[in-house]
Formats: sequence, C-alpha cells, structure tokens
Amino acid sequence: MQRNNTQPQKLLECWMMKKENMLRILLLLFLTVPWSYQVEGASDDIQIKCSDTVMKERVYRREANITITRSEKISVGSTLFMVVVLAAAACFVSLGFGKFQDLIYKRPVTLDSTFDAGGETSSGLITVSTMCDRTTMATLLGSSSMVLQYGVSGSYWYAIGGGIHLIIFAFLSVTFKTKAPGAKTILQFIRARFGTEAHILYMIYCLFCNFVVFAGLLVDATQAIDLLVQDLMPEFSSMLLALLIGGYTIVGGLGGTFYVSYLNSMFLFTLIIILQVVVYLNPAEDQSNPLGNTTKMYELVDCWDQRSVFTNSSFMSFGAPNEWKFGFNNFFYFFGFIIIDQSNWQGSVASKPASGAVGFIAGGLCWMAISMGLATTSGMAFVALSSAQGYPILSDEEINAGLVFPTVAQTLLGTSGTYLMLALILLAVMSTGSGQVIAIASIIIYDIYQPYIQPFKKDAKENHCLLCDLAFETKKNDAFKEDTCDCGSMRRCRECRSDDKVRAIAENDGQLNLPHYTCIIHKDFRVYQDKLLKFANWCVVVTTIITVPVIWPLTSLANNLDLDLITVFKLFVIPVNSGWVPLSLAIIWSGATALGIIAGSVSGLIMGILVWLVASSSHADGLTLASSTGTDTLLAGNITAMLVSGLVVIIVSKVKGGDEKLGWKKTLSINNPLTPWIANYESELKVQEGLRYSDLPDASHVIKTYKTWSYFSIGLPLGLVGIFMIVLPLSITSTHFSLSDFSGWMSFCNTWTILAAIWVILIPLGQQIYQVYMEVSKNAKVASTSSSPIINISSLSNKLEQLDSLSETSETPPPPWQ
Repeated sequence: MQRNNTQPQKLLECWMMKKENMLRILLLLFLTVPWSYQVEGASDDIQIKCSDTVMKERVYRREANITITRSEKISVGSTLFMVVVLAAAACFVSLGFGKFQDLIYKRPVTLDSTFDAGGETSSGLITVSTMCDRTTMATLLGSSSMVLQYGVSGSYWYAIGGGIHLIIFAFLSVTFKTKAPGAKTILQFIRARFGTEAHILYMIYCLFCNFVVFAGLLVDATQAIDLLVQDLMPEFSSMLLALLIGGYTIVGGLGGTFYVSYLNSMFLFTLIIILQVVVYLNPAEDQSNPLGNTTKMYELVDCWDQRSVFTNSSFMSFGAPNEWKFGFNNFFYFFGFIIIDQSNWQGSVASKPASGAVGFIAGGLCWMAISMGLATTSGMAFVALSSAQGYPILSDEEINAGLVFPTVAQTLLGTSGTYLMLALILLAVMSTGSGQVIAIASIIIYDIYQPYIQPFKKDAKENHCLLCDLAFETKKNDAFKEDTCDCGSMRRCRECRSDDKVRAIAENDGQLNLPHYTCIIHKDFRVYQDKLLKFANWCVVVTTIITVPVIWPLTSLANNLDLDLITVFKLFVIPVNSGWVPLSLAIIWSGATALGIIAGSVSGLIMGILVWLVASSSHADGLTLASSTGTDTLLAGNITAMLVSGLVVIIVSKVKGGDEKLGWKKTLSINNPLTPWIANYESELKVQEGLRYSDLPDASHVIKTYKTWSYFSIGLPLGLVGIFMIVLPLSITSTHFSLSDFSGWMSFCNTWTILAAIWVILIPLGQQIYQVYMEVSKNAKVASTSSSPIINISSLSNKLEQLDSLSETSETPPPPWQ
C-alpha cells in the first residue's frame, strides 16, 4: 500500500519539475533570463588556467622586448591618393556599367532605369547590394568590440540582432512587388492606397530615417578615418566622403552601385579570409605571431585574467543574461531602420519578387557572416594577443572607439593591414552612402517634386489617362458608351521608335541639341520625363554636397563638447520604430485604412516617447544621456511604440472599415505610360502587354502567381529566427567553453564566412554571365530574323508609312444616314 501511495506522489513531483522547466524556458524567451546559465556572481569562481606554452610566450616577449601597441596612423598624402584611386575606380566601374547596358541590353538611360536599374536585377546582385548597404563602420569596427564587451558570443548576438531583419524583410519585398510592381518608392504605394495625408506622414518618416542613417554613417566614418589618418580635419574628411559618394552615384545610378557593391563584397570577404588564414594557420610561420591554431588561441584567451565588460564573466562564456538582453534589444532596435529606410526598398524595386526574396534572405545571412567571421576572429585574436604580452594592448576608450580590428590587422598583416582597413572603410562608405543618396533623391523626385511641385498635369483625374485625359475602360463607362483611353506604350509605338533612331544618330554624331520628339501621343510626357531625369541628377549632386555643411558642424560640436554622436543617434530609434508596424500592415493587410495607419503611427510615437521618458527619469541619476540611451530604457520605449502602433492600426481599421478589394487595384495601377511594368512580367504572369498601357492583370492573378514565393519568404525566415535566436543559443549555452567547444564554435564561424564568400563572389558573376549569354542569343536571333530574305522589314515599314499618308490625305466618306 505504501508503494502505491508514493508512486502518484513521485509522478506529481516529476510533472511539477517539468512544469517548472517549461516556465523557465518561457522566462528565458520573454524575460531573457537563461536559467541554464549560472548567475553572474558565479563568474567569480572561474579559475585562470595558464599552460606552459603561454608562460613561455610571455617570457619570450618580455625578454625580446616585443610589445603590441595601437595601429600607426596613415599620412594625409597616402589617404588622398587612396581616395582618388578608389573614386576613379568606382567611376570607371559605373561608366562601364552604362556602356555595358547600351551594348548588351540596349537600354536607354531613363528616369525609371536610374532608380530601378531595369527592374530585373539578379538575386546575386541584390544580395551584395543589401549586404553592403548594411555594412557600416559599426559592422567593421564596432562588432569586434562586442567580443570584449560580451565575450565570444558578443559577435554572434550582434550579427543576429542586426541581420535577421533583412531576412524577414524578404516577405515584405515579395508582398510589395506583387501588389505594386510599378512603384519606384514605398511612398508611392502609400499615396496610391491611402491618399495624401498618409503619404505626407510617411514621407516625414522616411526622410527622417534616411537622414539619421546617412548622418550616422558619415559621422561614424569621419571618426573612423580620424582614428586611422594623421592630422586630418573633420571638415576635410567630410569633403572626401562627399567626393567618394557622389562621384560614381551620379555616373552610374542605382545600377552602378550594384556592381561597385559586388567589388566591395569581394574585397571585404577576401580580407576576412586572409585574416582567418593568418590567425588560424600562420602559413608564413611568423615568430611574432603567437597564434596559428585554435588550441594556441584557446590557451591564450583562457589564461587572460580580464573579463568581458558587460557580463563580468569569462570570454569563453556563452549565454549570460546580459548577452541575451543585448541580442533581443538589437533585434527590436534595428527593425525600423530596415523597413522604413527607402534604400532597402530600392533593392526590392530593382528586382522581381523571386529575385528579391532570395536576394534579401541571402543578403541577411551574408551580412551576418561578416560579423561572425571578422568580429569573432579579430576580437578573440585581440584578447589572445593581449594575453601573449601579459597586459592590455588598448585602453577601454580606444576599444570603444573601434581600434580592435585595425590593431589586429596591423599586428598580423603589417603596415599593409592599416591601408587595407582604410580602403575597406572608404569602400563601405561609398556603397552605403550611395544607397542613401539614391533613396533620398528618389523620394524627392517621385514623392515631392512630381506629385506636388511640378506634376505633368495638375488637374489630372483619378482613373484617367495622363496622356489623353480620357477615362480608362471599365464596365461602367463601357455600358454608357463613353470615350475611353486607347493609348499604348512606347514599345508599341512606331513613331517613338522612329524618334529614338533619329536621336540616337544625332547623339552619335556629337550633336548637343537633339531633335525634338514627334510622336503626338507620347512626346509631351517624354519631354517631361527627360526634365525629371536632369532634375534627378541635380538631386544627387545637391544631396551629396549638402552633407558637408551638415556633418562638419555636427562633428565639430561633438569634438568640442566631448559628445558621442552615435550615442545621441540612439535617441532617434523610438520615433523610427513607431512607424514600421503600421507600414508593414499597410502592405500585408487588405483591411488597413488610412485613418488606421495614421492613428497607429502617431499614437505609437507618443506612447513610446512617454514610456521612454518615464524609464529614463526613474534612473538613479535622473534623466541623462546615459540613462536615456541605456539598454533597458530603449527596449521599453521600442516595444511600447511597436505594440501600441500595431494595436491601434488594427482597432481603428476594424472600426472604420474600408474597401479591401479596391486597395490592391489602386496600387497595381501605379504605372508609367511610356514603359508599363507588365512588359517585364509577361513570362511569369503568362500574359502579354495589351494594346493599351492601362491593360493590366487583376491583383488576384498576380498574387496567385507569386504565392509560392510568398510562402517561401515567410516560412524560411521564421524558421531561421527560431533557430538563430532560440535553438542554437540554448544548445551551446555554457559558463565556460572547453577546448572542443571553442574549436567547434570557431569552425562554425569560419565555415559560415567561407560559404558566404562563395555565394557573394560566384553567384552574382554566374548569374550575370548567364543573363549576358541569353541577351546576346536573343539579339542574334532578332538580327537573323530581320535580315531574312523572306520578310524585308525596311520595305514593309515604308509601305506602312505610305498607307498611313494616304489614309491621312483621303477624305472619310460620310455615313449613310447623312
């Protein structure tokens, strides 16, 4: 009997233990308290173990007087030479891109091609463009410092917190492209669906976001260059950066930035792999390099008596509570700067749904590989080098300034390492800065100048043609026999093709004043587009030049007040994050209304700032810069802004209601009368461009066609989020890595980097070769068909022109009832 009574009790105790473990897991996920990790105070029990190899290395360096100090600065003359060479190389690549487009694709430079690069960019180029746009000074310099602050997992949490959003963005990209294939900015989508008020609100959001990102990039780059270059004034640095960014952006447009980003990616991953080879293999057998394999690195790091700054634990720990908090805070921190930033939407505009889905997912994974490979290798190498000489190489201030990677590069690669670092920084500024310039210019052109300042027709009516002012054909006006628009696109217009031939001949002859357009239907709008193209070029120039008077005072003020501007820019996170949830719902949810997204954005902004102020003021020191930019404070404000904005959008939209079917019809009708978007989607949608440019497929047909890619772009990212943020960290949580654990983790990081390098270098190149081959084959087929003796195109066109002239001169016979 006693045995039977105790058995249910044991089962109950076992069930309670399981229930307790489940609660602990929930606390781990939502409150970032990893119970599998010991409390921070347990780190005091960690014993420093120094092998004989480490002790001999320290004695050898002390007797040989071998010391490692901060990297030496580069002279101003060498810096100017590098700037000129890189700017010239970038302009050469951009010019080559333009000539390549003319030679192979035979695409003229138009307003739309300047901002969408033809709309058929491959997934490989989207990958490198996305990756380079996110590669800032924080990625190159700040990520290495994360290892010093959070241990071996610091670079991982930095990578996950900053890169997972690009993977999630793939779903928004596919949804955007299936519902508004002709839109050149995300703001055009908002204006077409929700009207002027919502458009102006999100125009402020986007411009504010682009300003913060662009200003933060340039200020950070100016400070980084000051760390590497001797006696370089901040205002002179700003001028150099403006020259770099604006030079090739004006020449090549968005398409040119893709190819420069590809070269930048090749250079970046080549440098990372070279660093990894020197650290883990030491093929030159350099005696001054105490590393050479993971065992030596592990022994050196394990012997170091200092601890990570924010976790107060060993550098070999993984899963401390502050590490989880850092990772989740980064996860919420970057959402707004990904989804609100127009430069990310430019990649979506330049690609088709399938290419965008693969490109953004691969771009996020490759960007994460930069931090996993570069930051983990350089950060742990820095700790090992400090341990080898027995005392820190840099002070805390120098570490926070971002000198970890440059110091390691110079120590292991020599003087050339410092020059490679400077070249890498300049290339990163070029890629990221040009993306911001194009994003700002596109907003000015398509969302400010074109609709509000100088529209083609100020009295244009909705659902009416811009060219002929007649209504588009619908069942309603067809029933009443109203006159409707019959305008076709340029591709189907013989007069436009004739104009293009005449102007091409004049341009080849070197004529400055090209012949006027003669096509009655399209000439006025073509002249208008040409004016917008010239204005767009000036927008790029002005946007680039204006950075100098903006960044110079900011940098000078920061230097005089000893103020960290990057910390100040953190204050702008909450306003940006209050807008991304309503914007996402506007793209995904057909039930969203204009009042809903406006109310959601404004209420999220107000509540987020209120919670942030309360959390900052409750700090022991009161409302200060340190308390207002603290991790917990920003996390509270960000989560509040996101939750409130999303809930208000749903509630107000449900109460207000709206025509859900009409919304996608409006966004699908965003179109250019000269070059309708349907021409690029004929093969996927299995439709042909109609005789009228307004003949478009139904939204349901477009959405159904790309349904598979929609499922792919949401299923894979959600799976990766679960793996990277929950499964993988839980599986390797440890208070102190063993040698096998450490070797396995470093092998994982290095393998990830190598696979990303293979993708970045080979996939875009292979896709480009294939596209060129297909285009050349198509051109050869067209040429052979046109030269066939069976059909003489030139004689046929002459006969058609003669028939047109006869029909114009002949009088039309009167109808029989007259």
